[in-house]
Amino acid sequence: MALITTSSLTKSFGATDIFTNLTLAIEKGSRLGIVGPNGVGKTTLLRIIAAEDESSSGAVIRSKGVRTGYLSQEADFKMEGTLWDAC
Repeated sequence: MALITTSSLTKSFGATDIFTNLTLAIEKGSRLGIVGPNGVGKTTLLRIIAAEDESSSGAVIRSKGVRTGYLSQEADFKMEGTLWDAC
């Protein structure tokens, strides 16, 4: 059973489609790598999955009890404490 599923996700900025009709399933115990050049939507996809951004269309379905989080590449936090504290 998938923990997170995306169904026909599309994200556009103005007339520019970042990705269209993206469907994927993240299964329990799986590991995911997202690789691609700058500007193709890797961070945008992760932000949509983490509910930090909205898709233009489509859906993200989370299994009951699944929580997501997102730590920005440009995090603004103090160096004291732990990564968990920064989240």
